[in-house]
Amino acid sequence: MRPTQTFIDLIRTVHRDNAPDVLAQIRTLAAEEREPVRRGALCRHLETLAFRLEGDERLGAAAETYDLIAALVPGPRARWTRAAATARLRDLCEGGRFAEAEAYIAGLRADGEVPVLIQDGLATLLRLGWAYECRNQPEPCLHCYRLAYDLNGGDAGVTTEDGDRLSIKVKNLRRLMLDALLEVGRFDAAIALHAQTRHVTGSGPLSAYDLISVKALAAAGGARYTEIRPARRIAALELRFLEPPPALRSEAGGLDMPAQYLAFLDGCRAFPRSNIVVAGDRLVYDLAAHPRRPDILLQDGLNPDQIMTAAFGATRALVEVPEYSQSLDAGLMMFGFQSRNYGHWLLEFVPRMLCYNDPRCPDGIPLCIDDHMPGSHEEILRLLDTRDRPVIKLPPRPVEFGMLGMAPAPAFFPFDMKPGRPFYDTVWPADVFAAVRQQILDRARERGILSDRTDRRLFISRKAFTQRALINEAEIAERLRPLGFEVIHPETMTFLEQVEAFHSAALVVGSSSSALCNTLFCRPGCRILGLIHEELSFNFRGYTSCIEPGGARILFLRGRTLPRPGVHAFHVSYTVDAGKVVAAVAALETEIATGVAAGFPVPGADDRPIEAPRRDASPPRDGQTMESAQVDPDRLARVTALAAVPHGDPESDPGAVEAVKHLAGAPHSDPLACTSPSLAVFVRTWSDRLPQEAREALIQPLIPRLVDARGSAAQERRRVALVADWLIRTHLPAWFRLAKLNVEGDELADLPEVEDVAQLVSLCDHLKRARKRAAVANLTLRQTGSAVRAAAWDAAHQAAWGTVRDALEAAGPSVLAAGWDAAYAAAYAAARACGKAPLEPTRQALQRSALTLVERMIEAREPDPADPGRRPGDALPVPTPIQDGAECRP
Repeated sequence: MRPTQTFIDLIRTVHRDNAPDVLAQIRTLAAEEREPVRRGALCRHLETLAFRLEGDERLGAAAETYDLIAALVPGPRARWTRAAATARLRDLCEGGRFAEAEAYIAGLRADGEVPVLIQDGLATLLRLGWAYECRNQPEPCLHCYRLAYDLNGGDAGVTTEDGDRLSIKVKNLRRLMLDALLEVGRFDAAIALHAQTRHVTGSGPLSAYDLISVKALAAAGGARYTEIRPARRIAALELRFLEPPPALRSEAGGLDMPAQYLAFLDGCRAFPRSNIVVAGDRLVYDLAAHPRRPDILLQDGLNPDQIMTAAFGATRALVEVPEYSQSLDAGLMMFGFQSRNYGHWLLEFVPRMLCYNDPRCPDGIPLCIDDHMPGSHEEILRLLDTRDRPVIKLPPRPVEFGMLGMAPAPAFFPFDMKPGRPFYDTVWPADVFAAVRQQILDRARERGILSDRTDRRLFISRKAFTQRALINEAEIAERLRPLGFEVIHPETMTFLEQVEAFHSAALVVGSSSSALCNTLFCRPGCRILGLIHEELSFNFRGYTSCIEPGGARILFLRGRTLPRPGVHAFHVSYTVDAGKVVAAVAALETEIATGVAAGFPVPGADDRPIEAPRRDASPPRDGQTMESAQVDPDRLARVTALAAVPHGDPESDPGAVEAVKHLAGAPHSDPLACTSPSLAVFVRTWSDRLPQEAREALIQPLIPRLVDARGSAAQERRRVALVADWLIRTHLPAWFRLAKLNVEGDELADLPEVEDVAQLVSLCDHLKRARKRAAVANLTLRQTGSAVRAAAWDAAHQAAWGTVRDALEAAGPSVLAAGWDAAYAAAYAAARACGKAPLEPTRQALQRSALTLVERMIEAREPDPADPGRRPGDALPVPTPIQDGAECRP
């Protein structure tokens, strides 16, 4: 039997706006129907209605309809009850009514008879959370994961789409939101957010505090303050590299040193493993109160072993105050953020002992350290402590101090800078570190530790560490052993054993890491070779300034970075050409013998003009003698902006290639003869496809370095090979990893370096498999549209493709096909990631990587040994730029 016409007419009239009212009428009519067959027919019509309401995003009305079906259906009701619960939860969360969703979830948890509803609700919340995460909407994403955690009763048995625990997601997302809220001064909203989520992270309540420096607190009467060493200006230092380096991208640390002080605070609370001290309603923290605060990325509370959370605004901060604390009458602060890391300990904490040894610091006050610090740190304390103070190891609990003594880090040292700000390369004060050095050497000498040897040659092993690993360390060690070098493993030695080893050395070679800081204890005249990756923002000034106060001198040798997305640029692993290491040692030996400095100095911070490297010794090309082009300083000053295509008007802003000709003094209409053809194609294509701001930031500083960058045919082959290698082992793996194809991405990144495009013959199968694997996606390139193609085939990729295209064609159809496979594999991987992860961060990372690639192309030397299959004079086809207006694809 059919339902009554009135019932059907009502269903037909339901739309988005009247659904609640019409459903109430339908419910009344349905309640009056008693005949089972007719009730079944009603349920079928209601099911259709519910499906339509879900399609119209009227999820609340759909949930009510499913509930009505469950009340009418003569058979099992679980299907409709589950559909109603899922629709209702979606309605609440997609509508941002998370407080109502929280109450609804509490009801589901209380009803032990419906475990299946909990599982359905959990699946719904996880799907919603992932969708919000992929759309970069942190607030609803956070609440969905929080509610899933509550519904599940914890993390057990549940992970998100990308494999994280719910508590990790909540912790990371809420940190992101707290920082954003504090940026705009919304402290109350941040505290409310924390109250909703702190049960997930096990955190205490948050309170807001005004930021203040120790000196300002003392001026306000809140501390006793004594200057031990006044503010002063220190001498500039000189950086040296074995080869002429490109311009460093870090900000040179200032030479004006802050005062070293001794301060005492009464009745304050401090947090082991953190730099935070709370006094009343103020947070006492020199770095957080520094005028450069807007640029600084403060890290307190982010490490897994820290006991509190802190989020910093411009002048105020939120700090979690755990409820369980301990009490101490008095202590001197030698605990803090990163205290167990040897480099941070030596630079930031050890110099404080000079203040605590001052006669104005009372006897008997214990030194307070973190209980997770290694024994070598305590050994250093004992060497420096002239007052035989007790040492108290603080467990990870807040401490209520009756009196806390404080001394500062010896220089302004932000742990990291906010995205978009250059890294601040701190210069450490030589007077402070010379005093630390002298005191430690005096104590070592008293103990009979120091030998009379002055001839040891040390190679510092870093095998025990995974970050900033020197991948070919064994090869370098084998090349150094015949030169009299011994390999040492500092992590297996006591501190005094390390001091003795370095003090007896004449030459030291090692990775630029914490262990290299021990060269502070070398004798005057010792030479140090610091090995490091390609990152030009690295803290070269920091290492130089903390190593050289004792009279040693350091020379840096940059190797080749092995990029790994997600790893901080300072901590990536790398390789160094063993032959260059041997050559650097020889140069340092010559420097010791003759007094003539080895390597190339970097201009000081105040006089670092952008200028082209001198290449007077560049080999002639194609058997002809070429006059070396020079940069005209007046012309350089007139290049204030670069234009994109077209490039026809000599009176307007020049394009990238025209700017190179202009600096070299060549007429606008002449062919470009002073630079590398492959570099010209890469830089022009890249420049033309960048927006103006990016063009001026990335391309304009390169222009002077392209003048006189022309090289031999072998150098051109090397440059083209570098670009092919970047496309296959850097560009393509980055997109694979974004698409969660991590195994395939790692396989590509670990392929042998492409030293000639002809090598692509051996990689054809690899690249074909990669293309097929990436193409297994729910969305095709055509469906995802231009956004994906523009990301995967952006300006940097177009520049690379334009540079290698002619060489690939000349190498044969199979090599060209391999290039196409690599290009399309990247685009397919981007399509696979589209909608699940933002594409822009990967694109931006590859832009930065392309800048490093250009620098490597500029510095490229002839392959050695020469390829036996190609005559030295054989030249690759000169690449031609991609035509203006061409479709954005390879």
